[in-house]
Amino acid sequence: MADQSRQIKLAAAKKKLKEFQQKSSPSSVGGEKGGGGGGGPGAKKKRKVKGLNQHDASSTGRDSPDNTFADVESVGSPVPQLLEDPKAEPDRGSPVPNPASANTPTNPESVGHNADLQDYPDTNGNGISTEEKRPLSSTESLRQLSQQLNGLVSGSSAAYVNGDSPPAVGERELEGRNQELAAALESSNLTNSQLNTKLEQLAQQSQVLSEQLQKERKEFDQKFSKEQGAMREQLQVHIQTIGILVSEKSELQTALQYTQHAARQKAAEAEDLNNRLQGTKQRVSELERTLSSVSTQQKQFEKQNKDFEKERDNLRLEVFRLNNLSEESKQQSSELSEQIKLRSHENQSMRLELEDLRKRLEMADLMLQQCSSQSDPSNANQQVQLLLGEKQQLEAHNHQLMESISQLQNERDHYAEQIQEEGRVWKDKTEQLLTQVSLVAEERDRNISRVQELEAGITELQNASALLSQEREALENAEPQFSGPSESEVALQEALNALHQEKDALSAQYQAQLRDNEQLSRMCTEQETRLGELERQLESQVQEEGDRRRMLEDVQSDKATISRALTQNRTLKDQLAELQNGFVKLTNENMELTDAIQTEQHVKKELARRMGELQEELHNFKEQLELKNQDTQGLMDQRDQVVGQLQQYYAGYQTLVSEREQIHHQYLKQIQLMDRLQHDESQGRMHLEISQNQLKQAQDYLELLVKDNEQLKAEVKELLSSSALGSSRDQGDGVESQSMQESPEQSSSIIIPEDFESRKDMEEFIHGALSRIEAERDEARRQLEEEHRHHMAARHQASMALSLEQQHHSLTDVHDHDHHEHDHHDHHHDHEHDHHHDHDHDHHHDQDHDHHHEHTQDTHSHCEHGHEHSEGGVPVEVHQALQAAMEKLQQRFTSLIREKADLKDRVEELEHRCIQLSGETDTIGEYIALYQSQRAIMKQKHQEKEQYISMLAQDKEEMKAKLAELQDLVMRLVSERNDWYSRYTAAVAGTGSVNPDLLPVGEDHTHQEHQAHSHTHPNSDSGAEAMEVIPLSEPNPGLEIPSSQAQSSGTSQTDSKSLGPKEDGTAQQIMQLLQEIQNPQGALRSPPFLGENPCIPFFYRPDEQDEVKILVV
Repeated sequence: MADQSRQIKLAAAKKKLKEFQQKSSPSSVGGEKGGGGGGGPGAKKKRKVKGLNQHDASSTGRDSPDNTFADVESVGSPVPQLLEDPKAEPDRGSPVPNPASANTPTNPESVGHNADLQDYPDTNGNGISTEEKRPLSSTESLRQLSQQLNGLVSGSSAAYVNGDSPPAVGERELEGRNQELAAALESSNLTNSQLNTKLEQLAQQSQVLSEQLQKERKEFDQKFSKEQGAMREQLQVHIQTIGILVSEKSELQTALQYTQHAARQKAAEAEDLNNRLQGTKQRVSELERTLSSVSTQQKQFEKQNKDFEKERDNLRLEVFRLNNLSEESKQQSSELSEQIKLRSHENQSMRLELEDLRKRLEMADLMLQQCSSQSDPSNANQQVQLLLGEKQQLEAHNHQLMESISQLQNERDHYAEQIQEEGRVWKDKTEQLLTQVSLVAEERDRNISRVQELEAGITELQNASALLSQEREALENAEPQFSGPSESEVALQEALNALHQEKDALSAQYQAQLRDNEQLSRMCTEQETRLGELERQLESQVQEEGDRRRMLEDVQSDKATISRALTQNRTLKDQLAELQNGFVKLTNENMELTDAIQTEQHVKKELARRMGELQEELHNFKEQLELKNQDTQGLMDQRDQVVGQLQQYYAGYQTLVSEREQIHHQYLKQIQLMDRLQHDESQGRMHLEISQNQLKQAQDYLELLVKDNEQLKAEVKELLSSSALGSSRDQGDGVESQSMQESPEQSSSIIIPEDFESRKDMEEFIHGALSRIEAERDEARRQLEEEHRHHMAARHQASMALSLEQQHHSLTDVHDHDHHEHDHHDHHHDHEHDHHHDHDHDHHHDQDHDHHHEHTQDTHSHCEHGHEHSEGGVPVEVHQALQAAMEKLQQRFTSLIREKADLKDRVEELEHRCIQLSGETDTIGEYIALYQSQRAIMKQKHQEKEQYISMLAQDKEEMKAKLAELQDLVMRLVSERNDWYSRYTAAVAGTGSVNPDLLPVGEDHTHQEHQAHSHTHPNSDSGAEAMEVIPLSEPNPGLEIPSSQAQSSGTSQTDSKSLGPKEDGTAQQIMQLLQEIQNPQGALRSPPFLGENPCIPFFYRPDEQDEVKILVV
């Protein structure tokens, strides 16, 4: 059966070889098939005959690979694979001998063929000596290896045992294979020769190209040297030109800087001029704006005055209403005081009644004791309990009455204090109102006196104008007469002297006016600053009015709370009346009880007879009474406790009452502050009204002066026209009349713009108006001088016909008239000057001018009249009154500001308290949030601890599972090693006589290991045990278990190499498990505090802060 099975396997192997040969193409075979054609049969012959031709085969096998390297490289066969493959050629000493040497005694045909192949010459001139010099292809090596394996499997067949030759089919195949290999060799030699010819041609071409390159390089170097010299010359030329250009550039830059500097200077000058132009334009626009703002402010002041008057009326109505409320509160307080007195009397009567009731209770206790001694114990106990309950009820009622009495007394004191405080407040308010009324009356009287003085001045001016008109008519009616030159010259000299004096006086006055104007300008600036501050204060007042309204709303809400408190007091009063009714009922019940007690006393007298019989029972009753006394003492203690609690409640109620009183005091203070603020507002409004009235009066006065000025101008024009007519008749010259007619046309009226853009524009406008007025004044003086001359000449001519007395009289009249006209003209000029400086100057200049004028013209009454009216737009008394009013206004504004600051401070304090309360509430909320967050953190920590503990438990379970797996793997490895060792021993026992070269790959090495183990361990069991202990006793983590695979050894054991170990699957699994147990780094859920390499045996214990301290072993 064994032989049949081997034959079947051989037939199947041959079929597979044929199929493989048919599939493989001759192109892939190359020149490698000839060298291995007789590998298979040679191997078989070698296995049959052991010692036959071993030396020759080894020598030829050693020489064949070394001699065929060049041919294999030229053809392109994969020689490195053959040299490196341990299965094909593990060593130089290959177990497959040369087929020629192996088949010498049995195959003579193959010997001849091989000899022919050896004598075949190479194309390169190298002769191939033997067939073994040709390299083996990969397919050929595979075929030979398959034949060897088949030979190993089949062993020694029956044909080889009988000495028969192998079948002829294998030899024919080998011959065909050798022929194919020879043809492939020839083709490869031809291709090699062709390639060599191509290489020679390419070498020749490369030499030609290298020569051409050298020639071209020489030519290029020569050209490059020439071009480089030319370029260097050009570079020098360019450097020189660059230097010239740099010098020119520096010069141009200096010139450019000079020109830029000059252009900047000119631009700066142009900017300065533009700025000046813009400044002048801005000044003009500012002056116009200031005029418009003044007009609008006047209108606003009028509107504000009306509003202030309305508010004053409203405040008066409120004062009247508050007075009515105070009277009503006084009436209520008187009623409450009467009620309190009645309640006090009632309380006294109640106290007396309480004392009577206590006495009666004591009598009732005595009677109860007597009854208890006589009556049954059960009835006595019931009666005692009833009496004790009634006693407690009475005491509670008494306590409630006492509390109500104390509450009423406290309320009475509180109402009395409120009434007193309200009375004081209303007294203060009435005093303030009286002072305000007196101040208003004084200011009204002053204004009336000022108006009267102004009316008197106006009438005087009208009288003066009438006198002037009369004199003018008299002069016109007078007839002109001629006189001699001597008298006219004298009159002219006197007139000139008078005019020189007037000129000196006017120059002195002008200098004084300049000084006064400077002082007035300073005062004006100060007043403007003050006005700005006052406007700011007014704006702050307007802002604070909103706050006051809010305060009033708060006050109204407080009033609502007070009304609620009053309703609560009324309900309490009703409750008191009910309590009184209940108290009356209790008194009636007590009377009934007294009647019952009296009846019981009669009964007790009847029972006294039985006292002797019940003396023995009395002792028992005494003991019971002692127990009851103890119970009563306990009840009394409880009552004391209840009383203490009630006292505590009463103290809390008193604190609440005190807080309410404080709040009420604060409310009253706020009301007082509001009243003061209203009073200050009313005062401010009055002052504003006064100032506005003064401004109106000044405006009216200025308008009157302007009208007078226009009238005087018209009169002057008429006088000039009349004088011009007279002079034209007398002298016949019309030049003066033309100049007199042209002068009023040239004097242009001053147009006041509506709005000034700034203060500077207003000042410039005022200075321009002053210069125009001064020019007009000089022209008027010049015209007056000429008019005086004409008048004097006419009067002198008229006086020649009259007598000397009449002439002297006419001269005195003319002198008086001249003085009057000159004074009136000065008054008009000064009035206009003061009118234009009314907003910018004070009035000290007027007083100095008045004194000077009094010293010069004190004798004449008409001159005194002109002095009185030359004071300016506003008289001295009005100015002083204005100053006083302004000082009062400043004082009141400062006081208002201080009070407002105090109120703001108080409001800020209240807001600060509210903020503190809100901050405390916020801090409470924050504490709650912190507590909750800490609690959440503690919960999280606890959860994390629980998670860690669960993770540790899971890790423990996983470690147990891993240890179980490790144990299973170790057992599997031991079983595998045992199986392997049993197989090894069986193989050794079966193939003990076989050549070690015929053993499979790796068996030699294992046999040597087994021999070593047998030397160390003589028994196989001990060796197996040692094999079992190897994986467990190995401490190295990088343990590598030797595998069964190794490189195939050659025929000589001395040249065999040590095989590389291969890792087993079970050993790899065991090592992975050990690494995971020692280094569990792959676990993602390990906590960070365990470190990289946690040790498994550890002990944890929570400390006082619930923190786990791990003791690592």
